[in-house]
Amino acid sequence: MGMNLPIGVQELLDAPADIQKRLGEKAKALRLFQGFKRVTLSEKSGVSAETIRNFEQTGKITLENFIRIAFALDEGHKLGSLFELPEIASLQDIKKRKAPLPKRGKR
Repeated sequence: MGMNLPIGVQELLDAPADIQKRLGEKAKALRLFQGFKRVTLSEKSGVSAETIRNFEQTGKITLENFIRIAFALDEGHKLGSLFELPEIASLQDIKKRKAPLPKRGKR
């Protein structure tokens, strides 16, 4: 019996390789939805068609090429929201934000 988890939560529970494969599949679906052949996406992104094929099938790709493909598919704006600091919810959060970030983690 599978649980219905909120969108995004299941991905946190999956192995990184599963997430990579899913990203490749989603990129392929978006490429096809936009009507692009691999060669067209290759020209737009500067990533070889063979690398795109490999990414779509396996999910394996360098970060640089992933970013190039994301921008070529007009998804690059979504990358900027990764690794954002949490929203301010308390006075303590405001004080913490004003303090300089530590050079190292404590734990």
